[in-house]
Amino acid sequence: MAGERFLREAAVGAKHLNQAVNTIAQAKRGSIGLLRIGLMACLANGFLGELLAAYHRRFPAIEVIFEEATSQINASALLDGRLDVAFMPGDPQLPGCRVERLWDETIFLAVPASHQTASLDAVSWEAVSHETFLVRADATRPEIEDYLMRHLCVSGLSPKISVQHIGCENLLSIVAQGFGITLATNSIVGIAYPGVRFVPIAGGKERLSFSAVWSATNQNPALKLLIDMSIERRMKAKR
Repeated sequence: MAGERFLREAAVGAKHLNQAVNTIAQAKRGSIGLLRIGLMACLANGFLGELLAAYHRRFPAIEVIFEEATSQINASALLDGRLDVAFMPGDPQLPGCRVERLWDETIFLAVPASHQTASLDAVSWEAVSHETFLVRADATRPEIEDYLMRHLCVSGLSPKISVQHIGCENLLSIVAQGFGITLATNSIVGIAYPGVRFVPIAGGKERLSFSAVWSATNQNPALKLLIDMSIERRMKAKR
């Protein structure tokens, strides 16, 4: 009887040990684990949205925690180790971090539905040179202001820029209310915002690039899987 009891308990112990070994192996392969992602508001569609959906379908056991914040806050979280990766505009150069440019987005003008340009197929810079441009107070502000200056100062006009300390959703809300117009990218054009129309810029060929940024010392296997998938999808998109 003592021998039978020993064998039963040993079998249970062996099963638990085997499960623990399998769990460790899966974690090393990245098929389970935790991934912390930083992203900006209004970037959940297009390339990034499709990437994240595909990642979750392939690795459903990996818990993904998202943190929506400005580029500045996400950069700080990366350096502090609170994020594994952040998707940010441009090519941010952070100490000890790697950067991989992944996709570009076309720039549109977001205008109130009642605006005179709302029904046009495209709008020229001259047609909106007198408008107030609403800009979010985050790390993209200098790049956006520089973009506006390059296109509006050609005609000798200085753009009127109003800096707003709000998120993307609220920014588009005050556009709908007539406080001004703003720039938008095609990642949000497919979303219906009441009272807002997205109009292409006539002759506009400039695009805004976005990159994945992560610490060069981060050994999280789940992160490597995401980066590899990101690069793979970028290469397919270019074909």
